[in-house]
Amino acid sequence: MPPWLRLSIAGSATLLVGMGIGRFSYTPLIPALIDGGALSASQAGYVSAFNLAGYLIGALAALRTRTRWGETRTLKACLVISLVCLIASIANFGFAWLVFWRFLVGVTVAIMMIYNLTIVTRHAPPGRLGTATGIVFTGVGIGILLSGTLIPALLTHGLAAAWTGLAVLGAAGVAIGFWGWGAAGDMATHEPMEFSGSPPVTPAILRLIAGQTMFSIGLVPHTIYWVDYLVRGLAHDMKFGGMHWVLFGLGAVSGTYLWGRLADRLGFRAGLVLVFAALAIGVALPVIVLAPWALAASSLVVGAQPGFSAIISGRTHQIVGPAHMAQVWRWMALISGVFQAAGGYAYVMLFDRTGSYGAIFLIGGAAMAVGALISLAPTKPEPST
Repeated sequence: MPPWLRLSIAGSATLLVGMGIGRFSYTPLIPALIDGGALSASQAGYVSAFNLAGYLIGALAALRTRTRWGETRTLKACLVISLVCLIASIANFGFAWLVFWRFLVGVTVAIMMIYNLTIVTRHAPPGRLGTATGIVFTGVGIGILLSGTLIPALLTHGLAAAWTGLAVLGAAGVAIGFWGWGAAGDMATHEPMEFSGSPPVTPAILRLIAGQTMFSIGLVPHTIYWVDYLVRGLAHDMKFGGMHWVLFGLGAVSGTYLWGRLADRLGFRAGLVLVFAALAIGVALPVIVLAPWALAASSLVVGAQPGFSAIISGRTHQIVGPAHMAQVWRWMALISGVFQAAGGYAYVMLFDRTGSYGAIFLIGGAAMAVGALISLAPTKPEPST
């Protein structure tokens, strides 16, 4: 197996643990946490908001950990920490307990994102950049798909059983991740590293940061309220919510790879515009049209959102090159993380005051539409990939 593919698989397994299971599996658990009395509706939302705040802290810590321990060593530590967070969540010790562990997994996800993409894009061969990043973010979709399939069945045995099942999946992902990152051993990516200076802040980089920020704000409604909207907002049962989370996962698994392939063919700039436009429709549609096809379309289209990350990471690599990839991606994670965390709290406060899912999803759709407009701005010609 070529090293770049093994590293891409490692990146996929890492995001499966940290994001697909560690972060996104919380969404289909929210109705059960509320109905079972483990959390109130507002507490469930604030737990998600603290997870987003953890992402910001992780982005802030990324430079120090990379300099001190190196990329792959830190990634392995994040894998273990994320698994510990899943195991700790099995215990029902209330709001503060869950807030701490969800916050911590948010920290690890940010570091995983930055280092994953730095390593994988650095070693992707010409013409395979979109494929490599697509493989990485497919791990998010696999985690969502597995959690959406298992959680409704495991919840019949209680919340502890659901968390335990997620921890078992996480352990398998950790094992694959450790195997894959072993391919970096002869590439020196595991050694402590320094950033290669800061690149000049150009309009192209500012557009990347703004686009990432709009995406982060626009995605929050589905990551917190999608299954809750279907179950408590539209009065469907948990099986219906679980089915749509499976569709969300199917969209992530298939859509991420397809978006990556499309970017390899049409270019990463065109891919960004298309994925933003699709997400804008997907986020807003289910509160405008309540037909079953609209709900299913939203699950599939927004589920494919890891494809955005695959495309914008490839676009970032094209614009700034491998030497500055980690630094610019860290800027993007930091700034978008600030707005995402603030937006997460704002969404929860808005929902607490109004009880309206509609306003939340429409705001998210508008943010994605703004991202599409930002991505339309012309830049210098793309280099071949």
